[in-house]
Amino acid sequence: MANIPSSQIGVQINEWYIHIKRFNVTDAEMLKTEIERNLNDMEEDQDVLLYFQLMEFRHRLMLDYLNPSENRMNKADYLREVEGQGKRLTGLLEYYFHFFKGMYEFSKGEYLRAITFYRRAEKKLSQVSDEIERAEFYYKISEVFYHMKQTHMSMYYVKLAYDTYTANSTYVIREINCLTVVAGNYIDLKTHEKALVHFENTLKIARSLRNDSMVTKALLNVGCCHNDMGEYDKAVYYFDRAVEVGEKIKAKELIQAYYDLALIYLRKGNRETGISFFEKSLEYVQFFEDALFGRVLNVLKALYIDLGDREHVLHAMNELRNAAGFPYLEELALEAAEFYNRLERLDDSVYFYKQMIDAQKQIRRGDGLYEF
Repeated sequence: MANIPSSQIGVQINEWYIHIKRFNVTDAEMLKTEIERNLNDMEEDQDVLLYFQLMEFRHRLMLDYLNPSENRMNKADYLREVEGQGKRLTGLLEYYFHFFKGMYEFSKGEYLRAITFYRRAEKKLSQVSDEIERAEFYYKISEVFYHMKQTHMSMYYVKLAYDTYTANSTYVIREINCLTVVAGNYIDLKTHEKALVHFENTLKIARSLRNDSMVTKALLNVGCCHNDMGEYDKAVYYFDRAVEVGEKIKAKELIQAYYDLALIYLRKGNRETGISFFEKSLEYVQFFEDALFGRVLNVLKALYIDLGDREHVLHAMNELRNAAGFPYLEELALEAAEFYNRLERLDDSVYFYKQMIDAQKQIRRGDGLYEF
């Protein structure tokens, strides 16, 4: 006979979510197990059961973020199962569904779809009274706006999130995440010195936490900043350190670290070393089944390894003509333009400068593809 009030389970799920947002994996796993056991004795309440299913999905997203090589859940099937329960989601449940669906779409690189679901969640944000939960929403939407190069929108939302997280000392990882978004936006604004200060701060905090996943990300970001500043020796140093730490945990960031190392060495004419790093990046692309970065590597291969002609390189670039791919296309078109400029093939160089400008226009056009 059921003897546990559903309200009690609801309180436990709220506590579970607190641990998820703090990335307290052990506590989250223990509470999840306890809730699963208690559900068998809970009074009938379909809302709480749906709340549990949505939170279980969020729990899996946390694990996937921390250890993507170990957590390969079929998120699409799980969401379809929740969506097909035959009960209309209302209020807070509707907020969580759209919010978590946005996170899922973001994880796939479907940024416009992510923004669409985040906007639907935002319409239900009045149902959320907890300031940390609101900060979680603000951070997540700032993250997707950053990836879409909507810099000022990203800065607006990340400031809202950061102010809340810094007032709560138990959310250090989210504080790091916010600073990373801020620094990334500063890079897009071409104020690299400001970005570097924030990246170095995140590295310091990550090291103090002894969190290899966060340290890998921070090292990679410091390296990328030096790389954008043209300080290639410093960039290589930090990419090498990112590889050292990342290899211990098979971090997904190894894809980017090896790619950047490959590009630096290929640009310098050191084909053997560059191809070696390219192959390592490709190995992790295949391991993580990252189709988007696979297309990025195809462009690098066409340009620097195959030494292809304009049409060969353009064919590879065309695979990046989508919302998630345009930021990479912008960077690679500039790379191709400078590559051909060094070879004094000025017609080809000008052609790819135009491709870069077109990619920038497409990125900005994204402003009109979602609803405010």
